[in-house]
Amino acid sequence: MRKSLVFVVLIFVLGLAIGLVVNEQRNGRSDAPLRPAAKVAEPDVMAEDLELVQGADGKVLWRVRAKSAQYSMDQRIVQVLAPQLTAYVGTDRQEVFVKSDSGEVNQQGNTMTLRNNITGRFGAFVLTADVFDYIGAMKKIYLKGQVSVSRPDFSVNATTVEINLDTRELIAAGGVTAELIPAALNAFNKEKTK
Repeated sequence: MRKSLVFVVLIFVLGLAIGLVVNEQRNGRSDAPLRPAAKVAEPDVMAEDLELVQGADGKVLWRVRAKSAQYSMDQRIVQVLAPQLTAYVGTDRQEVFVKSDSGEVNQQGNTMTLRNNITGRFGAFVLTADVFDYIGAMKKIYLKGQVSVSRPDFSVNATTVEINLDTRELIAAGGVTAELIPAALNAFNKEKTK
């Protein structure tokens, strides 16, 4: 009888110990300290209806108008909403105009990236893309995503297009399709010779 009583007490104590361990592990998981959510850096400056202007040698290189902007001193990048870029390129200072839903401007680096619903024009060219990168030091534009560049006599569709703003050379890559429109080409050449 003593053996059976010791055996019952031993099973009871062992069951109690296992129950406490399981309970502790369960509580340990649910009561784990919650990590604070990563803080989003608060902008140092916020503005609405603004214009950023970049220039050199007494000439305006580009200007960006935006519905609103946020600037963080740490990042040194201006986040813009509904930007409209006007740039002047080449010796003839031909105008490039591009607008989008959002973007980032780095005035110190003379670069910008515009995103979402990009539409624009460069001379006779009409541009559409998902991403537009302007690199002022290289005098190049990179269009990415679903890119279309067209003018009355031809059109090019690709996933990436690079345009040299000085030479006006266009390089397309990734799923490239191009179409020449002979009737428009003749009319375009006649208009150009006038």
